[in-house]
Amino acid sequence: MSLSTYQLFCTIAETRNLTHAAELLNMTPSAASHAISSLEKSIGFTLLNRNRQGVTLTDNGQLLLQYFHAVLAEETRLQEEISQIHGLQKGVVHMGVVDSICRIYLPDILSLFTRKYPQLEVCVHQDDCYSIESMVINGELELGFVSLPSSGQLSVITLMHDKLLCITPENFVPENQSYVTINELRDQVLIQSKRGYDKCIATFFSENGLVCSPKHNIALETSAIAMVEAGMGCSILPESFIKGYIGRYSVFPLENNLHRSIGLVTPKKRRLSLAGMRMISEIRQIIK
Repeated sequence: MSLSTYQLFCTIAETRNLTHAAELLNMTPSAASHAISSLEKSIGFTLLNRNRQGVTLTDNGQLLLQYFHAVLAEETRLQEEISQIHGLQKGVVHMGVVDSICRIYLPDILSLFTRKYPQLEVCVHQDDCYSIESMVINGELELGFVSLPSSGQLSVITLMHDKLLCITPENFVPENQSYVTINELRDQVLIQSKRGYDKCIATFFSENGLVCSPKHNIALETSAIAMVEAGMGCSILPESFIKGYIGRYSVFPLENNLHRSIGLVTPKKRRLSLAGMRMISEIRQIIK
């Protein structure tokens, strides 16, 4: 078993296509197929199901995927340590970000980091909190921004507390003029984006018997805002996302001043790379 075979298996798992994975790694399909067969033979069980539609992971293949990712991540960290010993500063940081962080803080984070460490590469993956957590646990990302609380498999650095606000059509007036109550929300059409519907908001909805409109399957917060501007309902969004966003809507606090906490998560059982540790240091300087 070799690192190149592990890399091949992880690439097949990502692309769900052996031929495409082979092309990405500059291999012939036959060589890739032989490598996977040899890997399966050496460990004693099948890792891939092959059919005309492509390939899927067996249950055992899915189980071992996270360990293959971990081995490759450790190899990367080993090479970075060796480079550091030689006085070099080479490395790659794979970082996951939620949309509000991407809009408000990411430009400053990347600008400062690139100026200080021009030889370090940063790969950014934007997604929702649930996906980012899963990718950090599986070793696909080294660190990520998520809404807390997070999985017990992750170490957490709490970075900021972000108030949740209710955005409404311009003509909406709360009963008490200053904030929106839970009872008022129950009478409204609630439009939430998939990406904006994070843990804190999901818990808030569940605990208070609130339900998103089944008629609106929205992917992005900006689309939810557009629908609110058109008078089609209300939405709950974090203050950090609304900040700097000018639109034809009104903004009100929620009853009890609900907020979410944003944290930076890293795997508990894997050591961070030098590049990753430097990135965390810069992030903490920018988000105080």
